Amino acid sequence: MLKRTAWFVTGILMFVGVAVFVPRAQRGPGRPALPGVQGSGVTLLPNGWKIAPAGEHLAIGDLPLNMTLSPEGRYLIVTNNGYAKPTLTVVDLVNRYVKARVAVDHAWFGLAWHPNGRRLYSSGASQNTVNEFEWNGNTLTLGANHVLGRPERRGGPMGLENPGFIGGVAVHPDGKTLFAVHVLGTALSSVDLERNRVRQTVDLPAEPYTCLVTPDGKTLYISLWGAGKVLAFDPATLTQTAEFGVGGHPNAMLLSADGKRLFVACANTNAVWVVDLASGTAKEQISVALYPKAPVGSTPNALALSPDGGTLLVA
Repeated sequence: MLKRTAWFVTGILMFVGVAVFVPRAQRGPGRPALPGVQGSGVTLLPNGWKIAPAGEHLAIGDLPLNMTLSPEGRYLIVTNNGYAKPTLTVVDLVNRYVKARVAVDHAWFGLAWHPNGRRLYSSGASQNTVNEFEWNGNTLTLGANHVLGRPERRGGPMGLENPGFIGGVAVHPDGKTLFAVHVLGTALSSVDLERNRVRQTVDLPAEPYTCLVTPDGKTLYISLWGAGKVLAFDPATLTQTAEFGVGGHPNAMLLSADGKRLFVACANTNAVWVVDLASGTAKEQISVALYPKAPVGSTPNALALSPDGGTLLVA
């Protein structure tokens, strides 16, 4: 009888506990806010932080990978490469509006001006081409098409025929040669712009991201996205002359105002690596982490210098 009474009392206590617990749970705060836009331009991040826009914002299209100022500085050309058909978006910086969108069949990260300021080159991605646009000061018009290889196609033993995928591009200061990297083809090509033909192609040890020619035209730098390195080449012969170790997934590159240092954004670190070109070593890492000892995730992938060369801007 005593055992039955004990079990009965225990059951009552458990029921009362649940009865007390449930109403308390129901009286708790409302539904938790989910990550995303919360209104008034504020966005809630998955980690609970809130961010709000800084400066002026202008809608330009999906997946803007790269942008370049027009030679006179009034317009910004942006390459959009997302789900929709690729475009080159022309933004009027004086009046703050999108002036034009030039649709193209294929485009990717690469954008480079000819030294004469009247031609703009855009990488053709899986078509393995580079598109040339004429610029009259406010309008882009599609011109020549520079073919670097046959278009990529699904199939073959590796699942892809004619792998190439043209990424970053650069033009020699003399205006005669265009350089382009093949991201999936792990190669570097030089193109004779006067004859519109490929002059030379050399293999690379890993997937490249982009290329950069020094103002004196004597050195060509390649960021090896798949190897954590930057390679230096002789632009005339495409002979490798140097190699610099940097962080994981090096992408955008930028020379310092005095030309003595090379800034390299490394997306698989929270830093921009600074290569001292005289010694050929990375002397410094500029952290872009949100806080000290933060896990990798800042993914720096774009660089710019202020007009006076004293401030490095990182996105």
